[in-house]
Amino acid sequence: MNDYIEEFRALLGQLSPEERDEAVDFYTEYLQDGGYDSYDDCIRELGTPHQLARKVLADYSIRTLETPTSAKSRKQQPKNDVKTIWLIILALLSTPVTIPLALGLAGLIFAAIVVSGSLIVAVLAIFFAIIVVGITGFVVGLGTLFSSFWTGIFYVGMGLMVIGVLIMLTPLFKKAINALIRGITLFSKWIYNKIVPKNRAERKEKGDQK
Repeated sequence: MNDYIEEFRALLGQLSPEERDEAVDFYTEYLQDGGYDSYDDCIRELGTPHQLARKVLADYSIRTLETPTSAKSRKQQPKNDVKTIWLIILALLSTPVTIPLALGLAGLIFAAIVVSGSLIVAVLAIFFAIIVVGITGFVVGLGTLFSSFWTGIFYVGMGLMVIGVLIMLTPLFKKAINALIRGITLFSKWIYNKIVPKNRAERKEKGDQK
């Protein structure tokens, strides 16, 4: 059992020390109470250390979605959401009971990511293309001022207007991209909660709490 727990602990490097200790203590106590002394007994009860670790990492990552966040945490939310999506996919693929279905669902999540990524790339491409047009208009306008003053003023004004509008729209673009990522994260969480079963240790804890 000790080898199983040590291997499990080593795979929880993404958690904070407190979270890692909490998870390790929980499963250590469960295995001790159940008399699961050998490595094979632990695997039969909870799956391999890799499978259990992936489930625990996904569970903790999902838990952060439901925790009120500070302003600083909200800035890191898109990065955390992407991490959660990836951990959920790994947890789905490592769950023996649901592997056939999980493959299809993981593929569905991946397809949603690809489509969303394509939309984001397209929006960014348009965004930068318009920036180039605005800067070009501004530069051309400056060069034209001495030969055709009013034409130069027109191009300079148009260039500045385009750049100004894009600066104003940048927060909206950012919010739209973050909302898209958030939507995929919540969809992934919903699939995870519907498909991945709680292991016996979790079911026992829930029963004890009742």
